[in-house]
Amino acid sequence: MIILIFLAGVLMSVEDFGLGDEVSLGTWLTIQNSDVVEVLSSLSLDWLMFDMEHGPATVNSLGNLLPAVSDDVVPFVRVPWNDKVWIKRVLDLGFEGLLVPYVNSVDEVYDVVDACRYPPEGVRGVGPRRAINYGEKDIKKYYDHFEDDLIIGIQIETRESLDNLDEILSVDEVDMAFVGPYDLSASLGIFGDLENQEFKDAMDRVLAKCKDNDVVPGIFAGGREDAEKWISDGFKFVSLGQDFSNLREKYSSDLDYLK
Repeated sequence: MIILIFLAGVLMSVEDFGLGDEVSLGTWLTIQNSDVVEVLSSLSLDWLMFDMEHGPATVNSLGNLLPAVSDDVVPFVRVPWNDKVWIKRVLDLGFEGLLVPYVNSVDEVYDVVDACRYPPEGVRGVGPRRAINYGEKDIKKYYDHFEDDLIIGIQIETRESLDNLDEILSVDEVDMAFVGPYDLSASLGIFGDLENQEFKDAMDRVLAKCKDNDVVPGIFAGGREDAEKWISDGFKFVSLGQDFSNLREKYSSDLDYLK
């Protein structure tokens, strides 16, 4: 099984997607409007991350937004929690890129894997909807093969996850470990101090353990300079900010200049 995730019908390998040695760039989506999705899909982004954890996205809004994603961009979803019901519902929409927050132990990783798999290997309820194009595609074929192109990403954002990093990344089904810098720095008691040596040591540990376990290291970057730094450090799956902050920054910069 590969776990992070592409839209149903998009067949590509981890290497094709840029999860091998290449850097894969995307952005976070929270604005619930198909125009925003279409505009961002017209850029040379590799992926879009629809955020259910801190954004207002619902299963219904995601179902309406997904058709606006171009074939050249891979849609991912971050579920609000490590919960089998949320995971089941977004997989039924046809997401093949999954990011799960707040994963702190190997047992919680196995909870993610079980939630993605149909019985007898897992606990996902059988009822794909958009994932089989509302019945156009053969459900038995989907059942037999959907895991072949499934990618799973888990978030490293607590001291506990760092302590258990070896075990977490040893699970074969994990393809990406994604660092939330502010959550992780908060957990370490140094919120926002990304230049603190303890935080730098944590980043070095994540990168080294990802390399040891053939797991792609990912991270959130606030903008171009942040992204450049993280890429030079060795991160391969990098978010170039998010929709609302990038929108605000652009207008704010232009207004400051003109006024």
